[in-house]
Amino acid sequence: MFAFDRRDPEVERAASFLLRHQSKEGDIRGIIGAQRATHYTAGMLELLAKARFVGDRRVEKGHAWLLSVRQDDGERAFPLRAAGLSLEAGRRKEALERVCSKPSSHLLTGVVLRLFATHPRRRHSQAARKAGELLISRFFRLDGNPDRRDRSYWEKVSFPFWFTDIVSSLDCLFLLGFEARTPEVQRALQWLRARQGRDGRFRLQLLKASDPELPLWVSFAICRIFRRFHG
Repeated sequence: MFAFDRRDPEVERAASFLLRHQSKEGDIRGIIGAQRATHYTAGMLELLAKARFVGDRRVEKGHAWLLSVRQDDGERAFPLRAAGLSLEAGRRKEALERVCSKPSSHLLTGVVLRLFATHPRRRHSQAARKAGELLISRFFRLDGNPDRRDRSYWEKVSFPFWFTDIVSSLDCLFLLGFEARTPEVQRALQWLRARQGRDGRFRLQLLKASDPELPLWVSFAICRIFRRFHG
């Protein structure tokens, strides 16, 4: 939120703690026991990248892992859900085998894209472009992940970004090279514009809304999006 980075000793220590939980494969485990968690790994690596850990071999290893765990349709899914299991299965001592034949989740793909958008080289890759096109095509649609399936999750936002929503998606899609003239991007920007009040704030559903300043941070993120797309 405040753009602290690894030049601060506390950030360096926090990063070391997270990366101690990195598996030999490259993902970060422990949140769901021994299970792989695509979205949590991508989210943590995104924060590390924004804290100036781009190029760190451990973060690069995480990137490589995320590139290796795509579903048969080319994007990502939550392994537990792809296997048809509940979160209770996370208590198993061994990581489950991936079920790659199940459809991907565009909301999980969006979290991975936010990480790729922080990388000066990977943000321009063919894989990132393809994932971005998928994400755009799914704006305001149902998702395959049962935990966040409803369309309303596109409208539930937070800052710093948490899960995939319309604000976090537009933010990273600009960094990936998508333009305002893209029809779906235009419609999403118009949707946001219609939710701006007379006081300048944007009225959206807020997650983690206990912070009284969160509406201001979300409005800041949206204004930054308009500034980027319309220069």
